[in-house]
Amino acid sequence: MPSYRIQYSKKGPARYVAHLDLMRVFERAARRAGLPLAFTSGFNPHPKFSFAAPLAVGVDSEAEYVDLELSDVLLPSEVAKRLSASLPAGIAIGEVHVVPENRPALMTMVDRAAYRVEGRLSGTLTDAELESAIGDFLAQPEVFVERKTKSGQQKRYDIRPGIFAMSGTVKGDIIFLEMELKSGSSGNIRVDEVLSALQEKLPLLLKAGGFAVSRTGLKFIPRESVD
Repeated sequence: MPSYRIQYSKKGPARYVAHLDLMRVFERAARRAGLPLAFTSGFNPHPKFSFAAPLAVGVDSEAEYVDLELSDVLLPSEVAKRLSASLPAGIAIGEVHVVPENRPALMTMVDRAAYRVEGRLSGTLTDAELESAIGDFLAQPEVFVERKTKSGQQKRYDIRPGIFAMSGTVKGDIIFLEMELKSGSSGNIRVDEVLSALQEKLPLLLKAGGFAVSRTGLKFIPRESVD
């Protein structure tokens, strides 16, 4: 059966749609679009969707991915056209490509994610001071955060191995950060964890209201990257 890799963006009010709800949104949109969906077998069959990586509620994205399997062959442009007409505001279809059968699940291929963060400063800060603070932060051999386990207990977790890159600039009282973090089924580093840890190096960073976070790209294994 033909499979299609669909790139989409998730912005505006759609950024508040949780991952499980997003799966239902795509299923309803595909049904309304009249796409010839392929279904799983068993007592509770459902359409064959495979999403790359869950996105935190409140985070918008420029490039998310989902694989969709159909029972009949359609041109990728036709899949894009039909879905675009059926999805709610804030979710926009980008490129659609045919992908090979028996491919690995998208989530198992995700290695890292790129983020752009924007926030308002609570004090003055120069680019040089920001660069120095980021350098000190990345020079740490370990960066521990507290995570709650499934049993409800708190556990210390070292996120430093999952922080691959970080940079930033300041324009007036607005700070911009770019970071590349571990993502996917083998591990996941949250932006809010990194920002909280960075606060210890840069206490004037955060002003009430927090940051606006956008995921700008995902990188895949092996060496399949999308920016």
